[in-house]
Amino acid sequence: MTDITDSIMQEISSSDIQKIIDETLNSSSFNFSNYVGNIVNGENPFSFEETIKFILNGIRDNIVQEKNIYIYLIIIAVMGAIIANFSKLLQGKKVAETAFYMVYMLFFSVLAVAFAQISSVAVDTLQKVFDFVKVFSVAYFTCITFTYGSIAGNVFYEFTLVMMNVASYVIVTFALPAIEFYFFLRIASQISEEDMFSKLANLIKDIVNTGLKTMFGIIMGVNVVQGLVVPVAAEAKNSVIVKMGSSIPGIGNTVSSVASTVLCAGKLVKNAVGIAGIAVVVFICVIPLLKIYVHKIVYQIISAIIQPVSDKRIISCLDAAVAALKMQVYAVGTGCMMFVISIALISAMTT
Repeated sequence: MTDITDSIMQEISSSDIQKIIDETLNSSSFNFSNYVGNIVNGENPFSFEETIKFILNGIRDNIVQEKNIYIYLIIIAVMGAIIANFSKLLQGKKVAETAFYMVYMLFFSVLAVAFAQISSVAVDTLQKVFDFVKVFSVAYFTCITFTYGSIAGNVFYEFTLVMMNVASYVIVTFALPAIEFYFFLRIASQISEEDMFSKLANLIKDIVNTGLKTMFGIIMGVNVVQGLVVPVAAEAKNSVIVKMGSSIPGIGNTVSSVASTVLCAGKLVKNAVGIAGIAVVVFICVIPLLKIYVHKIVYQIISAIIQPVSDKRIISCLDAAVAALKMQVYAVGTGCMMFVISIALISAMTT
């Protein structure tokens, strides 16, 4: 059994997978082959303490890197409130409005730069996931070929490629740019005291949320149906082959035993590779998602701090950023979870 497992592992080219892991995680601490080997041997593949440390370090680094932007936003909002109130007392409404617009444009510029950086993190994260899944799929569906034949492996592989293209188009090409447009529409509505773009912004928000839910539901539905049909057909084919081998006079029992052992070893390696792939996707996504979510929480804290002294339009500006970041978390999370659930479903339904 061990020799067969080792032979199957040698057929899987893990060097390309390890290379993309090192590039996406910016670290060589995650060894894909060792991770799969530990799972096959029944050992604990990772340390819970190290995982928590990895996550906490990522959150800390994010706060340290972005703390200047947070401070600038608070200072600008408070100074803007002071300038606007003094101008209103001394010179009248026109001077106060001019002062507010100057402060607002400065505040908007800082917030827009911060939001653009976060948006690039979202796009980069999904691109890393796509790059990894593209390389990982070759190894993973090779394992399925060992257990269920080339037809099953090709069907799942082709569906994964379709899923990546659909996710790339819906999330990267449509959803994330639409979220940025939603953010700028909300910001533009605050320049004037009259509400001009809120209805359009809400329409975009509803379209994005509906599009993401529809994509996720359709892909998962097709995945489940495919997972129910393809493995059964392949299993029936394998059963026929094993029975034909066992009917050979003299060596039938040996052929049947070897075939069954190869299939069991293939399933073991396939499940181990699937678990390792899920772990990598989670590691790729967890820090960027936490980074976006930490931004959202910090903006909410800033909004709560400056609300008593700042103009309501500044608060609305921060609320727009919070809503847009929440949508980004949902979009990136949907893309990541789609691959995690797909790999898990395929592993469970091809057991």
